Amino acid sequence: MAGQMVGATGHQWLAGRWLADGSLDSVVEINMQCLEYLGAMAASAVASSPAAIGQQNWRDLTAGARAQLAASPYLLADAGFDDDGRWQAMEQRMVNDLPLSHTEPVFVGHGAGDFIRRVLVFGWHLARANRQLARVVLGMSPEVASRIAALRLQDLDWLAQHRPGWVRPRWEKQPRVWRHLLLAARDPDHGHLTQVSLRGLQLMAASVLVPEGAAARPRRG
Repeated sequence: MAGQMVGATGHQWLAGRWLADGSLDSVVEINMQCLEYLGAMAASAVASSPAAIGQQNWRDLTAGARAQLAASPYLLADAGFDDDGRWQAMEQRMVNDLPLSHTEPVFVGHGAGDFIRRVLVFGWHLARANRQLARVVLGMSPEVASRIAALRLQDLDWLAQHRPGWVRPRWEKQPRVWRHLLLAARDPDHGHLTQVSLRGLQLMAASVLVPEGAAARPRRG
């Protein structure tokens, strides 16, 4: 199904054609799950829903528009893949010695644990198999890629169970980014979608998102 979806929508993204070797399939599948969770959160006004998500109009996002957005050439979920301090702590300590996290999980409900683990394992896979792709698709820094690649699958299992708040929507504090994404996904003009996707790639390459009128500040996980 994912391959068919990519063929119908993702290849219309000029920014995503270089992923046509099949690497985009997992991105599409995870993104679709991510959008399903976010749409459900917005519809039910979940208290833990990030402001950037809850402020958007999800009601008229058709199945086709959602598929277009899911075919973005980057993952719409993040696990602090540009936060070297977070993964350094994970690398240098036994996982059970990590400080307790007070970050409430965003993705909750049926299947959320599996979704969170899938994001982590996908990041681990790209860190080991294709770090250049990890940089573009996940915004993963080279330092973080080295640290994640050294982890074991049981470490990822522990993270998914004990640190579910690490996996969050990308740009969760950037409502303008999400507004542009959702508007572009609804627009039948695929050129608009391509422009927005390229902007997303630029933001990820910068590793730091700077709100208008604000100075650049390092992000904390």
